[in-house]
Amino acid sequence: MVTKNIEGRWQAGAQFSFKSGIRLVKSWEKICYDCRLSRAIALSSITAALTIVLAQLSVFQLLEIKAFDVLTQLTARSTNRPTAALANNNLVSNSRVVVVAITEEDIQAQKQWPLSDDVFARLLAKLQTYSPAVIGLAIYRDIPYAPGSEALARQLQQANVVTIRKLGLSGDVEVPSPPALPESQVGFNDFVIDPDGVIRRNFMFAATENQRYYSFSLRLVEQFLAGQKIKIFPEADAINLGHARIKSITPTAGGYQTIDARGYQALMRYFSPDQLAQELSLSQVLSGEFDPEWIAGKVVLIGTTAPSGKDLYYTPFSTGFSTGPRSAQKENMLTSGVVLHAQMTQQMLSTVLDGRAMLSVWPQQGEFIWIWIWGLAGGLIAWRFNHPSVIAIAMASGLAALFAITLGVFSQAVWIPFTIPAITFILSGGGILFYKEFRKTFYDSISGLPNRTRFTQELQTLFKQHTGRFKEGRSHLSVAVILLNIDQFRAFNESLGLQVGDRLLQLTAQRLQQALLPLPKGNTRLAHIAVDEFVVVLDQVAKPEDALAIGQMLQHKMAQPMALAFQKVFPTVSVGIVCRSYSAIYPVLNRAITAETLLRDAQTALSRAKADGHRGRCEVFVSNMRTQLSHRLGLEADLRDALSQQAFLLYYQPLICLKTMTLAGFEALIRWQHPQRGMISPGEFIPVAEDTGLITPIGQWVLEVACAQAQRWRQKFPQNPPFMSVNLSGRQFEQHDLVEQIGRILQESDLEPSALKLELTESTVMNQRVEESITMLERLKALGIQLGIDDFGTGYSSLSYLHRFPIDTLKVDRSFVMEMDIPQGTAELVKTIIALGHNLGMTVVAEGIETVSQSQTLRALQCEYGQGYLYAKPLPASAAEDLLKTAGVWKGEAF
Repeated sequence: MVTKNIEGRWQAGAQFSFKSGIRLVKSWEKICYDCRLSRAIALSSITAALTIVLAQLSVFQLLEIKAFDVLTQLTARSTNRPTAALANNNLVSNSRVVVVAITEEDIQAQKQWPLSDDVFARLLAKLQTYSPAVIGLAIYRDIPYAPGSEALARQLQQANVVTIRKLGLSGDVEVPSPPALPESQVGFNDFVIDPDGVIRRNFMFAATENQRYYSFSLRLVEQFLAGQKIKIFPEADAINLGHARIKSITPTAGGYQTIDARGYQALMRYFSPDQLAQELSLSQVLSGEFDPEWIAGKVVLIGTTAPSGKDLYYTPFSTGFSTGPRSAQKENMLTSGVVLHAQMTQQMLSTVLDGRAMLSVWPQQGEFIWIWIWGLAGGLIAWRFNHPSVIAIAMASGLAALFAITLGVFSQAVWIPFTIPAITFILSGGGILFYKEFRKTFYDSISGLPNRTRFTQELQTLFKQHTGRFKEGRSHLSVAVILLNIDQFRAFNESLGLQVGDRLLQLTAQRLQQALLPLPKGNTRLAHIAVDEFVVVLDQVAKPEDALAIGQMLQHKMAQPMALAFQKVFPTVSVGIVCRSYSAIYPVLNRAITAETLLRDAQTALSRAKADGHRGRCEVFVSNMRTQLSHRLGLEADLRDALSQQAFLLYYQPLICLKTMTLAGFEALIRWQHPQRGMISPGEFIPVAEDTGLITPIGQWVLEVACAQAQRWRQKFPQNPPFMSVNLSGRQFEQHDLVEQIGRILQESDLEPSALKLELTESTVMNQRVEESITMLERLKALGIQLGIDDFGTGYSSLSYLHRFPIDTLKVDRSFVMEMDIPQGTAELVKTIIALGHNLGMTVVAEGIETVSQSQTLRALQCEYGQGYLYAKPLPASAAEDLLKTAGVWKGEAF
């Protein structure tokens, strides 16, 4: 009845029905726990969407048009042929376009610039004798340059001559065409320069309500095609050249996002410069030193290629144009205006007469899908593979495939984005790798539930929320932790196999999730914190009986039979429960409520439930459980096994000289790698070892290993020999042969006595008769070793005897250091301890340093040494040795 009443109260706040919860759990079974495929797809899609948004803001426009240049260079020579007739070795001579170039030598020969009208009149007359289809004068001639102006005017009146003018667009100065010419013989300069100074677009046509404007190259094409009875006529979004239709681009065409696409513009599909057109110099034409067949029936373009003419532009074939001032660029990096007109003219003619497509783009929706596909590909690669080298090879292959596809499509006259899909591909893969690492760090790989690290973080966040609620005046807030352990889980693994054991863990997670669904979602948290242990947190529990009822309900749900390995099994769980209420009257008591203390107390209750081999029991923690004999006997047995099997490890936490901020030594700290429970904290097994006397052989082992390790390091790093600090327990201090034992260890390890420091707590020294303690300390000091008082200020008051103890070092307890920076904290107390130590001729060590502010304060107080997570956590020997190899200089972050 109690369970049903509790479920009914919690069900009122449920956000999902029980049936929908079952469906959710069933669908969960079909998906991988560590990094689900659906999550990989979702994360990849989000990455693609964000990349598309950035692309719309022109973040990648410059990179994309640079990729356009690379694609143009790679495809122009191999695929771009002006006509089908150019398949022989005489490629250029068969082009429909001829360029008459005014070179630097031509200008020097004429001895003037601009050239006179007489020169151009003679040039045009000479060309007309060879029957060109059309002649284009790509030089502004709005101002007469005598002599020969009248002769030039007559030549310009020829029907097959086209001249150029400059429209006054975007603030440019307008340059008119030569006077008295009909509009059909005038075209505007069609160069459109991108933000990076490169010409990639052809501005072909513009129209107003009253007039149409043809570009220079379009006028040339119109004149040429007129002889073949092919007409040009514009539409709303395209130019029709006979049956060929050239569609105008939009501001978001290809890799562009913010270009000015007014008028009729087309992307340029460049010919390779050495396959474009026959080039003659002005002097060659005037002297007749060329084959007349090169001119007959061709489009002849006249313009300057001389650098002094300042008619040079950057194209995709230019290299290095993004660095240095323009004046410093090499001439071969630039293309003359007349050659660009030839490019545009030849492109349009090849489109009409040869069926060579102009460069086109996909619709924007198609580009979005293209980007999403590659984002999905990058995410799936990172999701599918785990080995870094395999992922690297797959990602590199993917990028190569993307480039190959883009290049192949570009060779077929379609420009699709490369840079944006590539960035999306990389970011999506990196995002999935980060997500997998996040899941690996904070979630259990088998059950998919938060692990101990994540659970601790969530619990600490919950405590902060409770603190905030107290500030708002809300009281009576409680939290309960329910720790569940699968009974005889090891037997399942051994009898049915590890895979069945994993499946048992998965089904357990699913059942617990299903059982918790009727409860308010915001008030429950579930985690998998150890191999066979799950934990549930209940927030805002009214009374401990409610938590007990929920724990029993979970036990009941877990007792239902499961189908494992083609047989029914009946697993049971033992449950340990702890409840804590926040105090509004004494807020300082709330500091004791931490994730670790709650888990520890729940573990204690769980151990009580499993005591004497019991299964399926539920126990609520009470304060005296921590010292229950059942738990300690089990730990003692494990300790004896660990000692005989040498299952202990030594970790070394660096001690930093605060004056030089360099590594001075290490403190040896014991660790216990339990075969079932993993790494056990020294705070859990050291008290048991002390009470049982096992601390004596354990302490001797620690001294032997630490001294041997210190000697190896001092021999290996004589330029920076570290000292070794070892904690001495009360039991060890009581040994009658302690001095002889330490002397033997020093002799066997060949360690210099001054390199060893023994640390004792105040309680250890004062637990015995003081005079006997002083005698023992003096005997130890006679060995030449150093002595220190650990956790000074937290134990018995020994100030009256402190000056009599042959002590070298005082260690400030971490509880004082951690509260130095808070208002009304312990800063003055720490200052007093340091001053006391210095006045007694002792050095001072501060432990538990976690912030730069604490470090700076201690340095200002002239504290000699410091240790704490700010500098480094306790390290295995290999990592500590790596630290010595780097000279151990602290640079502002943990080693």
